[in-house]
Amino acid sequence: MVPRPQSSAAGVLALLSEPEPLLKQHALKQLNQLVSQFWAEISEHIALIEALYESEELPKEAHDAAALLASKVYYYLGEYDEALSFALGAGSAFEEQSRTRGAEEYVETVISKAIDRYIQARTADQPGPDGKIDPRLQGIIEGIFRRCIEDGEYKQAIGIALESHRLDIISQIYERTHDASLLSYTMDAVLDTAFSLSYRDQVLKFLFPLFPQPTSEIKSLHVHSLTRLLVTLSSPALTVPLLTSLVPQEKLLAYQFAFDLVEGGSQDFLEAVRRELPEGDEETKPIYDQLRQILLGQESIKLYLEFLKRNNKVDMLMLKNTKDALEPRSSIYHTALTLQNAFMHAGTTSDIFLRENLEWLGLASNWSKFSATAALGVIHKGHFEESMNILGPYLPQRNGAESGIPGAAYSEGGALYALGLVNAGVGSGQHVEEYLRETLKNAQSEVVQHGAALGLGVAGMGGKNAETYEELKQALFTDSANAGEAAGYAMGLIMLGTADKTSAEEMLMYARETQHEKIIRGIAIGLAFIYYGRQEEADDMVKTLLAEKDPILRYGGVYTVALAYAGTSNNNAVRQLLHIAVSDTSDDVRRAAVISLAFLLFKNPAQVPRIVQLLSESYNPHVRCGATLALGIACAGTGLQDAVEILEPMTKDSVDFVRQGAFIALGMVLVEQSEASAPSLAPTRALYQKIVSDKHEDPMARFGAALGQGLIDAGGRNVTISLQSRAGSRNTSAIVGMVLFCQFWYWYPLALCACLAFDPTGIIGLDGDLKAPKFEFISNAKPSLFAYPAATKPPKKEAVAKVATAVLSTTAKAKAREKKKAAADNDAMETVSARLYGDVEMKAEDGSKPGESSGAESPAEGEKAPSKRREPSYEKLSNFSRVTPAQMAYATFPQDGRYQPVRAVSTRSASSLKTSNKSPSALGLTSERYAGGGGILIMIDTRPNEEPEYIQFETQPVPAPPPAQAEQPQPAVPAPPAGRHIALDENAPEVGPPESFEVNRLAIDSYPETLHDEDALVKRLEPYTVVCAMRERTKFPASLLDRLPNLKLIATTGNWNAGIDVAHAASKGIVVSGTGGRGNSTLEHIWALILATVRYIAVEDVRVKSSQVPWQATFPMGLAGRTLGLVGVGRLGGATAKIAQAFNMEVIGWSPNLTPERAAAAGVTFIATKEELFRRSDIVSIQMVLSERTKHMISAADLALMKPSAFFINTSRGPLVDEDALVDVLKNRRIAGAGLDVYDVEPLPLDHPIRKLDNVTLSPHMGYVSDSNYEAFWGQTVDNIAGFLEGQPKRVISAR
Repeated sequence: MVPRPQSSAAGVLALLSEPEPLLKQHALKQLNQLVSQFWAEISEHIALIEALYESEELPKEAHDAAALLASKVYYYLGEYDEALSFALGAGSAFEEQSRTRGAEEYVETVISKAIDRYIQARTADQPGPDGKIDPRLQGIIEGIFRRCIEDGEYKQAIGIALESHRLDIISQIYERTHDASLLSYTMDAVLDTAFSLSYRDQVLKFLFPLFPQPTSEIKSLHVHSLTRLLVTLSSPALTVPLLTSLVPQEKLLAYQFAFDLVEGGSQDFLEAVRRELPEGDEETKPIYDQLRQILLGQESIKLYLEFLKRNNKVDMLMLKNTKDALEPRSSIYHTALTLQNAFMHAGTTSDIFLRENLEWLGLASNWSKFSATAALGVIHKGHFEESMNILGPYLPQRNGAESGIPGAAYSEGGALYALGLVNAGVGSGQHVEEYLRETLKNAQSEVVQHGAALGLGVAGMGGKNAETYEELKQALFTDSANAGEAAGYAMGLIMLGTADKTSAEEMLMYARETQHEKIIRGIAIGLAFIYYGRQEEADDMVKTLLAEKDPILRYGGVYTVALAYAGTSNNNAVRQLLHIAVSDTSDDVRRAAVISLAFLLFKNPAQVPRIVQLLSESYNPHVRCGATLALGIACAGTGLQDAVEILEPMTKDSVDFVRQGAFIALGMVLVEQSEASAPSLAPTRALYQKIVSDKHEDPMARFGAALGQGLIDAGGRNVTISLQSRAGSRNTSAIVGMVLFCQFWYWYPLALCACLAFDPTGIIGLDGDLKAPKFEFISNAKPSLFAYPAATKPPKKEAVAKVATAVLSTTAKAKAREKKKAAADNDAMETVSARLYGDVEMKAEDGSKPGESSGAESPAEGEKAPSKRREPSYEKLSNFSRVTPAQMAYATFPQDGRYQPVRAVSTRSASSLKTSNKSPSALGLTSERYAGGGGILIMIDTRPNEEPEYIQFETQPVPAPPPAQAEQPQPAVPAPPAGRHIALDENAPEVGPPESFEVNRLAIDSYPETLHDEDALVKRLEPYTVVCAMRERTKFPASLLDRLPNLKLIATTGNWNAGIDVAHAASKGIVVSGTGGRGNSTLEHIWALILATVRYIAVEDVRVKSSQVPWQATFPMGLAGRTLGLVGVGRLGGATAKIAQAFNMEVIGWSPNLTPERAAAAGVTFIATKEELFRRSDIVSIQMVLSERTKHMISAADLALMKPSAFFINTSRGPLVDEDALVDVLKNRRIAGAGLDVYDVEPLPLDHPIRKLDNVTLSPHMGYVSDSNYEAFWGQTVDNIAGFLEGQPKRVISAR
């Protein structure tokens, strides 16, 4: 008889209410078996089950069964916390359940919840192993650890131990296994996941003493791990003892550690290690001196420079084709070719393309010239010993004076930027840094200041030099858009990774006050640099920036997230960026958020295509563009097919800048790939050539294709792009370089910083004397897998072929019949006919198509076709050969070879790749990052008695300039006779000198008096082509501009003039040029006016000079203890406050946008309302920018609130104040007096009532007037006019 299936648990549930304990126990046992089927019915009795669990009447077995039943019910209800709580109370019943078939899912869920709760408890309270945690929970976790260790699941145990802060478990595992690879796994886990900085450092310091002492005999794989650990901690206290322990017995391994530390270590860390290394005794002193020399970093740079120079495989024909295709007079195309050439020749020191194309080079103008000169820094990157000689002809004069050559400022600025690029990574505090700092201080041109600031930031990256930071801050405070932008970037670079709150708050305050978007953007990225690698320490700044109304500051907040958590794959940071990418109101911010994903995930490139897949299909083109660059940066050098498959369709996007991004990204992904390893390589190269050559293509797409060509063949085809160092740590220089590269969207010269991410890929072997011996090693892979791409072939000259005549098939048939008839008469005639009738049929009788060749050669019958030569499965390579990151795992040194490396060549082996599931053609690594391997290897000489044979390094003389350049004037730093020189000036003889600017070309008239009548102005200005306007005295509204038909240039002083309708001028083709400034004249005048007013200097001066009595007639106000009220607490307001504090004054501040935090940062007490400020102040000073919003912001009501003894100071703009109301309170003496430098109408009318008041101190709007400021004003005005006459307008002011 078949048993009936049970349809309800009601009968068993009824037993729970029976008084007999045995019945209850039986019911609980049965219900545990039925709960998976009837849990909904059982859940209605959960209160009874819980009561039985808490009952003391039942035996322990029944008690545990009730707890287990309650746990299962809550599990099925989705209440996992309750399920865990009752499972803990179930004791042995839960343990038995883990062995019950069908309960696996329930048990795994409860155990997972137990682990989560344990981790939460451990991280919250940090108790010891026997601390406050529920002992039942502790027992479950200990059991998990025990089972994992017994089953050999060490990595699983290590993961739980790391999460729960149980470092004792890691120690137990290592004591059991003595497997250093598990320590390396632990280190990688804590570095590549989202642990806090403090805990990360704790774990690394715990792991360091566990690693066994490295030796060269066993080629310890954990050398890479130790290097990464030391670089991450940047601790000289750990590094120096390790190095000293290797001296002298393992000196070669000590040298290897030193070279590896240089790969990823920061400048200040390496410098600290150098300082703390001991001097040593007679035996060890040479070794320590050598270590100090290596740690300086310059030896590595020189070796990589030699490597790139020796292996240069630049495809010059590709460059020539691009040059021929792109119009050189177009600024964007000239810059595109400049960048392509710079990337392709990066670090090779080969400027042959420039020397062969001087005419093209001479067409560069303005910022294109700046980029062309700066590109020399990329080409000669690392050639620091000759940098001053190479760039000498273009550097500015030592005293900072302008050369007077039109356009020279752009060459000078570009040369300073190039100087920084050449010396990047050489070390902070070098002579070049001092030179750049001095040049920045003395420079008069904002273009030169721009180049000096960028060069200073790149050369001094991470140096934390206080003097350099202060010089950059002074450049920032000049409020010049170009100089200020570069200063913002550079300040962040100097303070890289410091999380210095003072610097950050200072920069943020200035960004909120300035009106220049370029400056704000420079500061925003600079702030991101300051918080590089600081993880949770950056959270407050991120929160502040992302809450800003200004999208540029939010843009900086996005990059702050990216850099703070770079390489960590932090889930919270990724979620935050994804949210911003789809929700922010600014397209720029959304694009930046998507790009920033690359900086978080570059250690896991295989994840990125999956994450950005949907973003690449967004309706917003800026999001799509961000997706392209995110793929390019994160997957650079991997050849990852998933990334290529997303990017290839995007090269056909309907939006030009998305296509541009896709072309650039493909170049990054496919760099150093071969046609055998990346099937997309050849089609991508062909696509680049097609886009560049097509004159109908969009300029942005052609620009992107040219950059893609440069990136895919970067560094003479001998570098990859990697944000990770060989030791597996973050490659700081590369990350910074790619962030700056991404700013090319706004400023093309910053694209050159991509060279900071170029990583030479080769094996450079050195012996114990740090010389390069000749030796060979084996690459155990087919040569085609890692071969250089084939060079571009010149087009073949095809011979003109005779075209056969096509005839109708009926004609052909008739001819065939004739031939057949002729053959019957004479066999020989067939041959003749065949030669005569060589026409091609339109439709052949045998079915072959017209034009098909029948002349293909085939082997004779019985003859075998020649077999293709079989490719060898390995190749021999020599020292200083290119070895790509993918190839590194296949590199081995023959056992019988003379030279053997002191450490493993790679952290992975070819055997590990062969055992993977991936096909050999995929190389098993396209979705992985190489971590460790290659680079500079110290070699053990196994036959030291034999005479070594060394590689002769190619000499690096600085070639003499071409003969045509011999008489080129050199206003910059004098170079030796053999100095490099490439003509970038229009004055260069090779390209024909432009017509010189002479004074007699102009008729100059001066009008010192100001006219306000428009008709009179028209009559005066109508004949003039150029008008020089002093500040805002003469207004140029649209109505006036329409009546000046000859006007082509308005040269105004200052970087903005509110009196000129700039937009209307541009619509009429009128150029408006401005100038920079110099000095602190406005600040000085504010205090001159305050002191003169409150101390009645002007009044007493008149009395003394006119012999009035009594001798003293006024009572000046003492400043100590008085209150200075500032309306506007920007840069000028903050500086004013500092001086007030020197007089022991209380300084209070208000402005429409002032916050308590910004006020506190400026040393000012925040006042919530304008009324309160006027009521409390003894002196009120105005420091506001005039706009429609701020006009007459100081009203009669405000002035009426002032104390009778108070003074009013205005050095900003007259219309900020209701002038009639001010005259009224002064005339009726409701305030003590006023100091005024600005007025509604300027010059102040002769009959103006203010002139008649005796309680005012007046000056004729001269707050900006000083000898240094006028020198800048008029020197740059003349330069602007000269540039306009040469057809190259300078310092052009755009409409706001």
